[in-house]
Amino acid sequence: MFPTPIAETFPATVGQLSVWRDIEKMPPERRWEANLVFVWDLPAGQWPENDIWEAIGGLGMRHGSLRTSYVIGDDGMPRQRLAADTAAEVRDRVRQGTADCAERAAMEAAELQREIDATAELPWRAWILTEDGAPRQVLLVVNHMAADGAAMLLMREDFERLLRGETLPPARGPLEMALDQEGAGSGRLRAAEKHWRRTLAAAPRLAPDAPQGPPLGATLHTGIPMPQANEGAARHEVTLASLILGVYYTALCEVTGAPVHLFYPMSANRFDDDHAAVVTSLNQWAPLLLELDEPFPQRLGRVHWRSFAALKHGVCSPDAILAIREAHERDGGDPGYYYNPILAPAGFPSGDELTDPSLERYPPARVTGPGFYVIARGLTSLDLIVRVHRPGWTSEALDRLLTRMQQLLAETLGGRAL
Repeated sequence: MFPTPIAETFPATVGQLSVWRDIEKMPPERRWEANLVFVWDLPAGQWPENDIWEAIGGLGMRHGSLRTSYVIGDDGMPRQRLAADTAAEVRDRVRQGTADCAERAAMEAAELQREIDATAELPWRAWILTEDGAPRQVLLVVNHMAADGAAMLLMREDFERLLRGETLPPARGPLEMALDQEGAGSGRLRAAEKHWRRTLAAAPRLAPDAPQGPPLGATLHTGIPMPQANEGAARHEVTLASLILGVYYTALCEVTGAPVHLFYPMSANRFDDDHAAVVTSLNQWAPLLLELDEPFPQRLGRVHWRSFAALKHGVCSPDAILAIREAHERDGGDPGYYYNPILAPAGFPSGDELTDPSLERYPPARVTGPGFYVIARGLTSLDLIVRVHRPGWTSEALDRLLTRMQQLLAETLGGRAL
């Protein structure tokens, strides 16, 4: 039995509200930028399409955020409500059809850019991709209000369990989280605001009259397989996410000539049992100021522990934080460097072949959001995806940064230089 009547509404969690505030700032024609796209390989075996769709429906019943839509009040605040009450209803509203695996790339590009209106429909869509008529993959597009990168890994694991015939009970979801954040969790929100104010007050100023260049996009394919990357981080007694952040900071210092940088690492906000397995959007930014003078290998530990302390303040009221950030930047404060590690955990199925690195440059598809954004993506091998549209950066400077980052990663993890 589920915890609430389907017509009842509840406040949004701070994670959901954070995404909604970003969506509000997007021009209507760019609101597809709130979408995430994923392709799951089906487990080995023969899977009838009907079984796959039934597992999709069951997935929606296990995780409340996947059958949640949002009602926007007169005060501009979103409220969440369950918008489907059976697995069959979830299945039928999410199911988009079947296509050939050969169409995957074109479908990913097209469907990513088809907005999901989370106020009017369920926040995800699914397709089955076939090869020689047999199902091989599932393509998903999910509105970011429903899930983040970590949640997608949880969804994939539960989908495979449901596909194999397991019965999974309803999991803790964002309804319970929202009620907690209005009650016992409110003190944590106030502590986060204090951390933001202290950190931004000490942050550097933006260089005056820095020219604004064109939007830049690049992907650095490091060629380093994930098992090797995780082993290299373990040798330095830090997480892989912290090691990459240390590389990011070091390369920035060298390319810009400045020793102090404000970062906004993404906090997964999954540091305890109550949050670790919740499928919803928990990600929020946390401010981190770095000024370190140790040689690179020695600074990795300090980056790790400083980022860990900052990430504990990731659960915060987005409206309160927006006011703090706007005041900081209005006063000439540096807009910061954003960082989001989306890294599969050690032991996740992956290849182990080291390959040559490469640098791919392109105009970025997304033009809203952070002005300097590095996404560390690691499923089979480690890639760095970069979007830049902040003053003072040129394509040549970005090339120097990524070349240096690759060199540091190669020296630390055993890869190859560009």
